[in-house]
Amino acid sequence: MHLPDGLLDPITTIVLWIITIATMIFGYFRMGKMFEKEDSEKLIPYIGVLAAIIFAFQFVNYPVPGGTSGHLVGGTLVAIILGPWASVIVLFLILVIQSLFGDGGITALGANAFNMGIIGGIVGFYLVVLFVRLLNYTSLKKELKVSIATALGSYIAIVLASFICGIEIAISGTIPIEIAVPAMVFWHILIGIGEGIISALIVFYIYKTKPDFITSESILRVK
Repeated sequence: MHLPDGLLDPITTIVLWIITIATMIFGYFRMGKMFEKEDSEKLIPYIGVLAAIIFAFQFVNYPVPGGTSGHLVGGTLVAIILGPWASVIVLFLILVIQSLFGDGGITALGANAFNMGIIGGIVGFYLVVLFVRLLNYTSLKKELKVSIATALGSYIAIVLASFICGIEIAISGTIPIEIAVPAMVFWHILIGIGEGIISALIVFYIYKTKPDFITSESILRVK
């Protein structure tokens, strides 16, 4: 899903940069409040470890004919553990490092962060919240509710992000919409299965052993 330099037209690129920067500024202040409430000595190394895991998530990717590339994203996972607004900043920093190695363009950082951090992270997180609300009507254990909601939210988010990525390519006039969108969505429908399962297993383990590490617990409201 990493867009290279030059694939999007200037207007689309600039608009997505503006949205991403505005979201990161808002997220920065929200993260500041999180550090005031939480133990910063615990959070800082935790963020580093999580970023390394997501970097590894995205390391294995392959080209998608008619699109960009296919890979796991991990945005929803970051959002669940660190909070929705932190996901954009963490994903952006990961994308900066990846772009230095030629994985994704530098000018396309705004678009890539929008797709993977905002759609994959923030939207994915609130999908998880929605599914948690629905699962609260069941008698399942809390960790199962969160895990199932994570699997569903992560899956839908990565497919939605791939769809939007295909739309961005198409409106830029690079690849026709009837090629770009199906190519991106088809492969991420399959990749999303792995994304959902892996994210759910990680959240299940953390929620079972160290639930206080999930800083978004107050938003999830698992009953």
